[in-house]
Formats: sequence, C-alpha cells, structure tokens
Amino acid sequence: MSKTPASCPRCYTMWNGICYKAFRNGKTFSDAAATCREDDGILAMPRDAETNAFLISLINQFASSVLGPGYSSFWFGLHDRWEDGIFEWEDGSALGTYNNWAPGQPDNRRGNKDCVFYNHETAGRMWAVNSCSRQLFFICQAVPECPVSW
Repeated sequence: MSKTPASCPRCYTMWNGICYKAFRNGKTFSDAAATCREDDGILAMPRDAETNAFLISLINQFASSVLGPGYSSFWFGLHDRWEDGIFEWEDGSALGTYNNWAPGQPDNRRGNKDCVFYNHETAGRMWAVNSCSRQLFFICQAVPECPVSW
C-alpha cells in the first residue's frame, strides 16, 4: 500500500516539509500572529539562510503578482517584546546564530520597535525592527496535513 504524501492547506506552498503563505491584508504583529493561529499555523520562522531565501522568493513572487510594485514589507515570527535586545521566535525559542539584519539593525533608538519584518527598502529584503502596531503584510507557516487514510 502506498502512502499519499501530506499536503498543505489551501493557498499554502510547501517547501522543505513546511507550508507557507503570504497574506495580502495588512495587520499588526499580534493580529498577524492570531490570523496564523486561526489557520493552524504560526508566523513564519526563517531560522536558516535557505529558508530565508525561500521566503524572500515567495514574497517577491507574491508582491509582483498580487500586490504590484510599491510597498510590500512583511512581518515574520521574530520579536523582542519581552526583553529589549533578546530576540525570540514566535514559538518561544531563541534567535540562534543565523540572522539577516540590514545594516544598522536592529535599531531601537527611538523605542517601541520590538517586531521584525522583511524590509522592502533594503536590497534583498533584509530584516529590520519596527513598532508591532504597524500594519504590514505577513507570512504564516503551517505543518502539512496528513491524508485521512494515515
């Protein structure tokens, strides 16, 4: 008996065993995280260069085909809301060794910049911090669904 492979929820794209989706509605960081949870997911967590590169390609494809040119910065699941300068992923784990900060980032000199996003103003959409209350597009990740027969 052959097994049917797991599949992603509707409108998600599978990469490296995880499903990802870019959302076109601007939301605050907390509202974006809540939307991901409603979709049985979490804000995307690019923990390595390969995943980060995939998410950037997904954003670029989404931005060009759905949003058109212009403003297209995206939240993902990294923040330092609990302790300034100590970044953690949405699942509570520490940032780790990989990052893709833009030059001069993270920059919290003006305060209240605790959430991380892909900055459309930097070459290669590098990471930057902003106020969590800003409304930006966002990317969720979810675990693939197993077929009913499993």
